[in-house]
Amino acid sequence: MNKIKLLLTLALPVLLCQNAQAQTGSRLTAQADWTHDGAKFKRLDSTSFIFGAEARGGDMTHTHKFDEATMWQYVADSAYVNSMYTTQDFDANNNITTNTKQYWSGTSWVLYARELYTYTTSNKIATMIYQSWGGTVWVPQYKDVYTYDTKGNMILDVYQIWNGLTSKFDNYSQKTYTYDIVTNKLLNETDESLYTGSPVYTEQWVFTYTTDTQLLTTAYNYWSSGWQPSTLRTNTYDVAHNRVSELYQVYNSMTSAWENITYNIYSSFVGKHMPRKQVMQSWNTSLGGSWENSMEYTYTYNSMDQMTSSTGMSWNVVGIFEFAAGDPMARYYYATHGGTTTVKNVTNDNGSANIYPVPASNMLHINLNWNVAQASTIAIYDMTGKMVTPLMNVPSATEYHTAISVNTLAAGTYIVKINGTEGQVVKQIVVAN
Repeated sequence: MNKIKLLLTLALPVLLCQNAQAQTGSRLTAQADWTHDGAKFKRLDSTSFIFGAEARGGDMTHTHKFDEATMWQYVADSAYVNSMYTTQDFDANNNITTNTKQYWSGTSWVLYARELYTYTTSNKIATMIYQSWGGTVWVPQYKDVYTYDTKGNMILDVYQIWNGLTSKFDNYSQKTYTYDIVTNKLLNETDESLYTGSPVYTEQWVFTYTTDTQLLTTAYNYWSSGWQPSTLRTNTYDVAHNRVSELYQVYNSMTSAWENITYNIYSSFVGKHMPRKQVMQSWNTSLGGSWENSMEYTYTYNSMDQMTSSTGMSWNVVGIFEFAAGDPMARYYYATHGGTTTVKNVTNDNGSANIYPVPASNMLHINLNWNVAQASTIAIYDMTGKMVTPLMNVPSATEYHTAISVNTLAAGTYIVKINGTEGQVVKQIVVAN
């Protein structure tokens, strides 16, 4: 369940959603993943997001406009270690201009890749260039160029690859989009190869809708002397417009018939058509064919319809849902704009500290860095100013790592104070037990 997965079942092109603004006053500040080992859930990873302006935010269904994101992996069932670090830069309209990724080498952060964005006067993405780090310079890899109609709908995405011999981007493929002139719903995405110079059809997605303009079917076709059917997703809805099922089928060209593969059943809706339960079934072809349960997901949401948890449970051989090895669990944490992020800088004087996981529930790890070597003390305080952990003495050093147990602290917001002989670092954290 590594990042950033998001639970959108409609396979629309990602960039159709990249200009979506954060439409809530609540933004995703942290997320964590677990996996079941057959006996209990074990930690997998944790990610924290930091925002540099109140206008920035986002979540799993809106463009996530964070300034920094740090991901940690939980290793050897004992500790979180650095994994991935992402930074984003913005223009005056809070559009993302650069997304830069670094991975942890074991001793330091190493540049890995970055994306560069430009925008139209309507703040739509005009171009995206993907580059990889070549050791000393950024090396272009590919580029997307986008075109929109007067309604702001993307109608063309030209994909280009970098030609090292000519030092320019060459057209490689393109996607064209068509929309219903009345409802403005996406009807078709057609992909073409431009590698040979002239457009050659490759694949296609066709969308249909109910009379209430809800997505009814998504058909995927491939080109072979004509469009050939490949896969089909069909949704059904109840009278309240909640999607209650999704059928996935694959086309059998030998029998000229659609064959069942999976079936999803959604129920217990809250908010704006958000299901609290999803049952996944697989088609068993034996004995004439029948649906068999495979996995049950349960979801929770906050008052703004943002997902706060997702837990999967397997169907076992005795005919009940029961946790099994590999079952996933995820938790998502939010803060309102103007509120606090999960780890908020309060004071950084002559040093810095990387504090994780976020939020903490067992052990809170602190990576301390001073500009000059110095001795210091570390303690955690509640919001009334009362010290809630013993004072820890840190020997003189420029770098220091420690871990503090927080499993006895009540869930809530706390202050970590690191007082050095020549500086101070103070951070606000959240404990979620």
